[in-house]
Amino acid sequence: MPRKPDPTLKPAIVCKVTDHLHHTRLEDVSVRSLGRVLGTSAYPIVYHFGSRDGLIDAVVEHLSHPVLSVCLDPDADEQALADHLVRVFGGLDDAERFLAARLTFELGSVECLSDHDRHRRLHRAHVDMLAAWARAHGADDATARRAAGAAVLAARGAQWGAVLDGDVAHTDAVLRGVARRLAAEVDVAAR
Repeated sequence: MPRKPDPTLKPAIVCKVTDHLHHTRLEDVSVRSLGRVLGTSAYPIVYHFGSRDGLIDAVVEHLSHPVLSVCLDPDADEQALADHLVRVFGGLDDAERFLAARLTFELGSVECLSDHDRHRRLHRAHVDMLAAWARAHGADDATARRAAGAAVLAARGAQWGAVLDGDVAHTDAVLRGVARRLAAEVDVAAR
């Protein structure tokens, strides 16, 4: 009779691998190397996650969980829009948020080469949320989608710049500027 899996082992593996990824490139990570990090064989990784990619997906899910639940009320004011952008794309002075941003870029940049679409779906959801905000503030659909797309790209650019430079000090201020520009563009379009 097979052993029953320990329910505490899977979250513990995710946390330990998350800690490891703070200082390790994804390209340097294999099932075998992760087994060494865990002080075991590759078996628990394959058993619980199926593959290296399954484990990396679990780490990304773990890191992204606080952001995935963040919603923007379309009727919210400009301050709430700015706070939303900071909560979703900012806070990179926190090591976990910084790692989440780094992994988003590492994994998202090669997603088009595979059948994965996690980051594309998330990107579209961000655009849809900001477009709904823009429409609620008077922009027509075409303007709302264009302005929202540009705002998400600007927010991602601020995030990517911080990851590249390692300088996260001004990221939140830049994101608040993105919110101001989006609000101004919507205000002009609504007139």
